Amino acid sequence: MRSLRWLAVSLFALSVFATGGFAQEEGKSTKMRDVEAVISAVGQRTVTFQVERKGKVREEVVGIDEKTDIDRDGAKIKLNDLKETDKVMIKYEADAYTPAVSVKVIGKGEIKKTGGDD
Repeated sequence: MRSLRWLAVSLFALSVFATGGFAQEEGKSTKMRDVEAVISAVGQRTVTFQVERKGKVREEVVGIDEKTDIDRDGAKIKLNDLKETDKVMIKYEADAYTPAVSVKVIGKGEIKKTGGDD
């Protein structure tokens, strides 16, 4: 009986410790980023987009899943409705491998040459 009580207390302590670790992870400050970009390619579960930073055009890729809110003119659309040269506002978590929160088409853009002298 005493060993069962010890086991129960140990399991409770372990669960409290584990939950505390997860709470800290969830409470971690996330760097949500909203960027205005031009789509340069649409994949099966990704969008490649061009964004200008520090005077240079860079290409980035963000994942898209069923929770990503995609819209054009206030109407929900699907990933395959996005096209190259769509100018979009993309909301995603910077420096993370999580899908975008939202992609909103705001017009048409132009695909530019990427990179430049570093």
